[in-house]
Amino acid sequence: MSPLLVVVLIVLVDLLGFAIVMPLLPPFAEQYGFSSTQIGLILGAYPACQLFAGPILGRLSDRYGRRPVLAVSQAGTAISFVILALSHNFWVMLLARALDGALGGNILVAQAYIADITPPENRARNYGLIGAAFGIGFVLGPILGAAMLAMPVSPQWQLRLPFLAAAVLSTVAWVLVLFRLPESLDMTVAGRTEARVLSRRGVLDTIRLPRVGMIVLVGALVTLAFAALEGTFTLFMKGRLGWSSSRAAFGFAFLATASAVVQGGLIRRLVPKFGEPRLILAGIATLAVGLAVMATVRNAPTLLTAALIIGVGYGMSSPSISGLLSRFTPATEQGAVFGVLTSAQTLARLINYVAANRLLDRVGLSAPFWEAAIVAVVAFLLAAVAVKGLSRKAKGETQAEL
Repeated sequence: MSPLLVVVLIVLVDLLGFAIVMPLLPPFAEQYGFSSTQIGLILGAYPACQLFAGPILGRLSDRYGRRPVLAVSQAGTAISFVILALSHNFWVMLLARALDGALGGNILVAQAYIADITPPENRARNYGLIGAAFGIGFVLGPILGAAMLAMPVSPQWQLRLPFLAAAVLSTVAWVLVLFRLPESLDMTVAGRTEARVLSRRGVLDTIRLPRVGMIVLVGALVTLAFAALEGTFTLFMKGRLGWSSSRAAFGFAFLATASAVVQGGLIRRLVPKFGEPRLILAGIATLAVGLAVMATVRNAPTLLTAALIIGVGYGMSSPSISGLLSRFTPATEQGAVFGVLTSAQTLARLINYVAANRLLDRVGLSAPFWEAAIVAVVAFLLAAVAVKGLSRKAKGETQAEL
């Protein structure tokens, strides 16, 4: 099994566990009488800790290697799920989510790993596989969680069982890291010394690398736009079309599937032909159009059309942004830069999960999507500045190296 396939499989297994647990965490906490504020704190502990831990974990992976940091991250995730499954105390559950967030470097280290083992011209295509793993995980995870809730077990274990299953999946990913994933970095004395010196630069110095800061900002804005949909889509479908939660889940699954198909398959054909810069611009423009169409939805066919457009747009832009970012990043800084990108995207989600829901409540059902479309337009304009003059160069390099 190739290292690329192993790291994608690790991400898929990890995301399956995450997607099983997240929809069930609020009702799990609610059954113990936790207030809405306490439930919000439990949900927010992971991204809040990841926001600060991302750059640190990335720099540690530059210094000590991808494999040990990924192993520690997976172990932390598995332990946190076990604690959640066995606890009914608010502070213990909060600590478990904080632990997972503080050690949650799985995705950013996987992105840095792919940059280590992949030639620059193929990185966007391989980052598409990570995106496809995300899509598949978020489609299958909730289905598996719902299936486990229907199993004939004791009521006191009914909501605990999915958390234990997620812990098992994280343990499987941890075993894959230990026994199937080789180290991707040069761990000689010279290589480690270079990484140590470079990693002493702070976050601000990291994003001051040529073009890196602008591309990170574009990636954060794309996530900010998409987060409006993530945070309100189910409520939007219920309010606009009267769909139940289970039916709305299929709508979200349709969008995730469209994005997974683009990232896992089509992107591999599009990058050699057009290059990452053009795909970033086309993807963000498509995303903006899809969000605007979503704001006008009045029936199921229009909703599915908008979801398809959004899935295609996000599927084109996300791996292309990661691929282009890796091109401008020194080999010894890949972990640090992807750590910064992960933190920026986490902050974007935190901001728009709150802002989009407030817009939905106070302005109207369409407001989050108009806001997201405007953000996507801003991202497009910044991306046009960031990639100016690169489309022809990137396409030429890709074709010359194939």
